[in-house]
Amino acid sequence: MKAPVPVDEPQRVAALRETAILDTPPEAEFDDIAALASEICGTPIALVSLVDADRQWFKAKVGTELRQTCRDVAMCSYAVADRAMIEVGDTAADPRFSANPLVTEHGVRFYAGAPLMMQDGHAIGTVCVMDHRPRELTTDQRRALRSLARHAAAHLELRRYAARVVDATDRLRELDRLKDSFLDSVSHELRTPLSLIRGYLEVLLDGDADPDTARRFLAVMQRNADRMLRLIDDLLLVSRLHEDGLDLEHTAADLSELVFQVTAASKPLAEHKGITVVEHTGTPITISGDPQRLSQAFSHLMFNAIKFTRAGGRIAVATSDDDEPTLTIMDTGIGIPPEDLPFLFDRFRRSSTSDLLAIQGSGIGLTIVKAIVDAHRGTITIESEPGEGTTVRVTLPWGLS
Repeated sequence: MKAPVPVDEPQRVAALRETAILDTPPEAEFDDIAALASEICGTPIALVSLVDADRQWFKAKVGTELRQTCRDVAMCSYAVADRAMIEVGDTAADPRFSANPLVTEHGVRFYAGAPLMMQDGHAIGTVCVMDHRPRELTTDQRRALRSLARHAAAHLELRRYAARVVDATDRLRELDRLKDSFLDSVSHELRTPLSLIRGYLEVLLDGDADPDTARRFLAVMQRNADRMLRLIDDLLLVSRLHEDGLDLEHTAADLSELVFQVTAASKPLAEHKGITVVEHTGTPITISGDPQRLSQAFSHLMFNAIKFTRAGGRIAVATSDDDEPTLTIMDTGIGIPPEDLPFLFDRFRRSSTSDLLAIQGSGIGLTIVKAIVDAHRGTITIESEPGEGTTVRVTLPWGLS
């Protein structure tokens, strides 16, 4: 008979694995607990047993050569499920255990186990004792077994805490690395347009440029000044994401028109790179949202598609309302490595491809896009195959018709 699955099974298994103790070598602290359990209870077998999702693994053992068993035959599973000590005086007479291989093949006739209770209330194993003959523990032996289980659980709680500290430290180090990388990227993103503006200013101040050339220079300076302003606006927006959230000015808007305007504004850059942009946004689609913020998000997505698509590539932009208002951007770019997909919306995160190919960017564009879409109660999904391209889909709520 199989033991019932605990109601907190996913959380219980997660708590066990957070201790990072499974499959570790023997340790004196746990060996001593098993030895004391055997001596105090007068049994030939004692274990510090940990019940994982599909097995029972012994951190410490006395009187057996087994290192683990299938969970289906684990007597400790009953103590874990009940989160209470159980004692079976004669396993052969108990219908829960009479057909258990530990009883029929290994001759276990007595079992008692006290659960290892973590501070959050999850039982992850037991300190248990077994004998080859039916018997009964005394009151003092039961009390001692429970005490040893609490002692073992305290050791496991310390390991769990240590593992969390290590994980938090690793996360902080990674965050520091990302921030350093972000500062380097932002410095580059600001320095490049500033250098261009300064260079053109020097030429204009020399007074050698004719009026047509001067106008072209001023146009370039304006584009680069706008580029810096957009980056500064993005930085200010990111700094507010975890404070007061985004301030939206909701109104009825036409998704197709917003996407058309963004696509039209992006085409000169795409054409400069030799990229074909195909746009299908004819039918008006009424949505509820902030047109300025949505245009900001769509511009980031278009810029990303252009940035990661090589010359001769293609970008298809379309809106649809089959089920809900949707923007789809498909490119034939370099794609995104699978290991980068889960982290695309993290702040300061740049894909490994960006770093490898030295593609410019601050690493906050998709963070902003996700924040704007979330603020509109929409969704964004990204599918990509390295070397084949990327598809981005944004869905938004309906507006007033």
